[in-house]
Amino acid sequence: MTATTERLLYSTSRALEHAAALDDVTPLRIHPIGFPLFIAQLTATIEEHAPFDLLDRYVGLAIGDGGFRSVSGIADFLGVSEPMIDRVLRFLGGIGHLTGADGALALTERGMRSARDDQRYTAKAEKLRLYFDGVRCGPLTSAHYARGVRVMDQAHANQQRIFKLLSHSCDFRNDAVHDLARRPDRGSYDLPDELTDVAVHAVGLAFLPCYLIRARTSGGFRTLVYSAVASQRDEHVEAMVGEWPTTGRLLELGDSESPRDMFGDWLREQQISPRSIEWLDALQARLSLPASRLPSDPPANRARGMFSLTQVGSYIAPRGHVLQLWCSDPQVRRRAALARALAYASASRRATADVVGFLERVSRQLDLVPAVALDELGTYARATGHGSLILT
Repeated sequence: MTATTERLLYSTSRALEHAAALDDVTPLRIHPIGFPLFIAQLTATIEEHAPFDLLDRYVGLAIGDGGFRSVSGIADFLGVSEPMIDRVLRFLGGIGHLTGADGALALTERGMRSARDDQRYTAKAEKLRLYFDGVRCGPLTSAHYARGVRVMDQAHANQQRIFKLLSHSCDFRNDAVHDLARRPDRGSYDLPDELTDVAVHAVGLAFLPCYLIRARTSGGFRTLVYSAVASQRDEHVEAMVGEWPTTGRLLELGDSESPRDMFGDWLREQQISPRSIEWLDALQARLSLPASRLPSDPPANRARGMFSLTQVGSYIAPRGHVLQLWCSDPQVRRRAALARALAYASASRRATADVVGFLERVSRQLDLVPAVALDELGTYARATGHGSLILT
């Protein structure tokens, strides 16, 4: 769908959480971008089918199988008046089943298939839109058309201030549509197999909201891409980003920035002491806060430098540089793990195995030994007035 006033993409924290959970991945920076797209408005033909009227089919069979070529011959063969046969022939001609004048009547390819299959096939004009990337003018996958994926048209993209719009690096190619139409896997790119005569009607510029996450691995720096495609990485766009000079320059600029400088400005705004930053190494840092800055039920208009208890262990990105929120008190971290797990388990009916897996992940993330157990979560739920956990 095209974005209007809805939220364009989930929070940066969610993307960073997923990236941090990957093996051998440490997120360092995050860049909200508008990945360039083309919206191609297309016209096409789709063939519909419906049961034949009895006389329509017999007239088709008389022409196709019987070899009759004239109105009078068909009327005599079927024992029907010529005016009635003439009306049927006009109808069959109007839906593309018949060609030729009286005396030289013949079925079209569609007419022959209809008579053979006992189905009245008719052509219907369709309108659709397809997305093509602005890097190499290739089609986007069907996942990019799923509910919840919001694409910004040019006007909306220019109005928003969250996602940095990256310029298109190629022009739209009309033959990109024709190339896609010839592919046997075109259905994977949201072009149904039953559509024919696909033609480009209009083309507009658009942008896909994405997060580029610059991460460190044992093999060096790596760039991950997250869009609203499902809940995982957008590997289709990620493959293009890795080879695109435009994003290379953007990431190099981020690499040249000093996170210490960026954090310093932000800490002053939040009225947090610079001593709250714990550097795990030259690039990775935590923001360690006392329990007084991590209320379990923060007010809607929270003061500067205040965060929710459930944010402990999660990630924020002041000025695009990643910080993990932390508390040195293991009891606070344990309460944070319980609060997060309860919110997860209560969001919808969860399977026991899923909740146990979540507890294991959040316990590792928060350095909790021993890990939070399921019975401990049940006790916490009852103590906080949520009643017994109901799991499947």
